[in-house]
Amino acid sequence: MDSNEAAEQEQLESFLAHAAASGALRARLGGLDAYQVVAIAAEEGFHFGVTTLHRAVCTGYVMRRPR
Repeated sequence: MDSNEAAEQEQLESFLAHAAASGALRARLGGLDAYQVVAIAAEEGFHFGVTTLHRAVCTGYVMRRPR
């Protein structure tokens, strides 16, 4: 992992902690695709790409909730 990937991973982890603390944000994120999640994260001041989010989902770091 290069320094840019590490920085994006840090941003993703910070965003996840931020989202976990906000019921309104969690509700807003429900059912969205990765591109929409990344766009909302940017609105909230967090910067990471779809690839970083996808990698986190694939490795089980971020798990989708069953509907």
